[in-house]
Amino acid sequence: MADKAEKSIAMVHYHLRRGGVTRVIGAACEALEKRGHRVLILSGEKPFDSPEADNVRVVPALKYRRTGNSVIASSFAEVLRKEARNWFGTDPDLWHFHNPTLAKNVLFPTVVRELAEEGERVLLQIHDFAEDGRPANYTYQRSFFDSQETFESTLYPTAKQIHYATINRRDYGFLKNAGLSASNLHVIPNAVSSVPISSSQSERPFAKDLAFGLYPSRGIRRKNLGELLLLAMKFDGEAFLATSLSPENPEWLAEHGRWEELVEELDLPVKLGIADSGDYCFSDLVGWSDFILTTSVGEGFGLSYLEPWAVGRGVLGRDLPEITDDFRSNGLELPDLYSRIEIPLEWVDEKQLKEELESALRRSYLAYNARLPIGAVKQTWRAWTRRKLRKSTVDFGVLHEDFQMKILRKLRSEPECLEQIEIPPLRLPDEKQIAAANRVVQEYYSVDRYGERLVAIYDSILSGSTGKVGHLSTRRVLDQFLAPSRLNLLRD
Repeated sequence: MADKAEKSIAMVHYHLRRGGVTRVIGAACEALEKRGHRVLILSGEKPFDSPEADNVRVVPALKYRRTGNSVIASSFAEVLRKEARNWFGTDPDLWHFHNPTLAKNVLFPTVVRELAEEGERVLLQIHDFAEDGRPANYTYQRSFFDSQETFESTLYPTAKQIHYATINRRDYGFLKNAGLSASNLHVIPNAVSSVPISSSQSERPFAKDLAFGLYPSRGIRRKNLGELLLLAMKFDGEAFLATSLSPENPEWLAEHGRWEELVEELDLPVKLGIADSGDYCFSDLVGWSDFILTTSVGEGFGLSYLEPWAVGRGVLGRDLPEITDDFRSNGLELPDLYSRIEIPLEWVDEKQLKEELESALRRSYLAYNARLPIGAVKQTWRAWTRRKLRKSTVDFGVLHEDFQMKILRKLRSEPECLEQIEIPPLRLPDEKQIAAANRVVQEYYSVDRYGERLVAIYDSILSGSTGKVGHLSTRRVLDQFLAPSRLNLLRD
């Protein structure tokens, strides 16, 4: 199909609730409509911020669902076609699905394959993977199909008219290693929009004599709250640290309560869920902050490393090189991050740690119905530990809550032990560094740049030919995420 000046795009997602994917869809619509393209959003629910949006059609069958069958999926595909034709007056030029393999709705993969088999051009933008710590989702999707063969041939369809887009080069590499052609695979980083702030540090109503570090996140497990407390100890007398919100999930909320109790027990300058009460709005907290903090052990895109610079704040905390290397390749300097916090191995029960490591590996592979590789335990142990000057250490960030709490209590009762823990000192970036970082963010991660990338991807799909539909090996995709070296007890 020849390129058209005006493109008609049908975007499909489970919902339009407040969150990362909804922000991405909003940025895409803004950029595409600015260029004169027509975008229809098909969602299982009304948008949270504009229920009567002109270009949104609610299709209830798009909502989360764990059950169904191929007949329902086929009729579902026809429903989507009908909605698109009613809005555009004809079939859309291209279907753009967000997170179709995440198994939040088990009908999606069948719908995608059916559209592709009829020659429809499709972009599958993957923000999150069921293979990445979501075994329940993966099991629901596998159970939807009547055979392993059908699951295998449907989850990751391939054809000349099917393209994939990932939000980082790690995921790009995983899909490429699984056999996806580079010509049908793209990276499209998320756009960064700055938080409008009108407050300043001088107006902060608390911690006036300390630097204020804001961790803008919900306190779920992978956000690694124990490390936040450890940083509070290291920055003793220098900083007050806070997360923005508590978790919503009742199971995570119970664990969060244990951290709140420990903050009080150890008398730390930390507030978990500082915005929970509604006394402080998020934009004010950002304006009052002196720096932004992250101790997360797992992110999809990593907006927390980019957004601070757009509002004149530096970012400090744990580095995730498989995410941040993308930013560094574009010239962003992140000097105040650390990739590990080495803890003397003798501070934990080594035998217990090895047992829990092996147990977590077995649970992880069993959950995905996969066979544990030979030597997996050794691979994980090598990734977790270091040996220097006859002393063995383990990264604090791979340990679960019980291990971390024991270490924090030891550090409080034996403060001299803090000298054995090395992290970058608390340092606020100067105006020159902030300006340089903000230039990178504006140049590479603006909404306008996002639109340029997206239209270029659409052009490559629309100008290409169509062909027979095949599939990737589901096992080869899964193996990338289940690699033993990636195990973390805060994510098992």
